Amino acid sequence: MFSNKIVCIIFHPHTFCQQNRVQTQTDMSYYDRMKAEFFWKMVKKEVERQHTSFEWLYVKTQIPKGTFSSWKSRNVIPRADEAFRIAEALKVSVEYLLTGADKSRKPSNPAVNEIIETVPFFDDNDLRTLLATVRAMEARYQGKE
Repeated sequence: MFSNKIVCIIFHPHTFCQQNRVQTQTDMSYYDRMKAEFFWKMVKKEVERQHTSFEWLYVKTQIPKGTFSSWKSRNVIPRADEAFRIAEALKVSVEYLLTGADKSRKPSNPAVNEIIETVPFFDDNDLRTLLATVRAMEARYQGKE
């Protein structure tokens, strides 16, 4: 009379129906929701950093606005191929959108590269000194000295 999928959705809307692979948002773990939230935060950050817009991103990726809206409202990460299209349009890696880190994006200045490669060997005192120095330089460049 009713298919298993319909019965499962009607009587158990907040459960995972193994037979038909129907999954609701309540089945997502807290960790999955946090990853998705971070992904969309990074996409937004990159769109703003590049002084572009989501409308541009919809056109560039050829992914409809409604699809983006659905992903964001359901707090899900797009499939790998779609996440790749988003990352490619923004000229970043999927790794960057998922974690905020991107090993492939290195500063072009050799001195900065040397500093980055040396920092892991610093002890706590060296790190505090470096941080204080960086903050003082930042304040100087922002005219807040």
